[in-house]
Amino acid sequence: MTKAFKIALFAAVTLLLAAAPAALADTASMTLTSAGNNTVNGVYVGPYTATINGNTTPVICDDYSHDSYVGESWTAYVSTLANPTYVRFTGGNETQTYDEVAFLANILFGLSGNNKEADALQYAIWYLTGSPSTQATISALSFFNDSSDVYGIQYWLNQAGSQQYYSGEFSNILIYTPTSGGNPQEFIVRTPEPATVLLLGLALAGLLMLKRRQKLPFAI
Repeated sequence: MTKAFKIALFAAVTLLLAAAPAALADTASMTLTSAGNNTVNGVYVGPYTATINGNTTPVICDDYSHDSYVGESWTAYVSTLANPTYVRFTGGNETQTYDEVAFLANILFGLSGNNKEADALQYAIWYLTGSPSTQATISALSFFNDSSDVYGIQYWLNQAGSQQYYSGEFSNILIYTPTSGGNPQEFIVRTPEPATVLLLGLALAGLLMLKRRQKLPFAI
């Protein structure tokens, strides 16, 4: 087995195994490892970093009303948008709420650092899941009412609310809800798209077939 083949095989297996536990488990072990360095109004803005079942993972908080601390560990239920069994924010319209949260989270996952667009996205997520008092707090922020550009909270609320969502659209989004009723917070995680996992599997199968063919005697 060549060194290049070993490296490719190891990479493919690692990626497949990293994707599988989060997608298949009913519960997961979580530890918040970093909240980053971006704060707005005294609150850290995501994405944050957590360890989930031993894997370092970017996470986004959708829960303004509870608190989590770096180094804190807990067990969380894992839900999909197709089956939001354990989600924290319910009330009859949770499907629309979590679709809008997933829409915003997918964009926020692509941003990092001290970014005003990330600020607006994060607070828009918190507004969607927030209680009336939370929404009042967010509404009082100076950048709430700006609906004309990506630096305004209202801009992203309008964007999320105007989308036409379909079943299975956010199959790459998982919701991690603490098994206890109090702290810590609920978090959103983005997994590899099913198509990406399938491609990794096909790549691994191709590598194995290539190695097998290399062992066969030469024939025309």
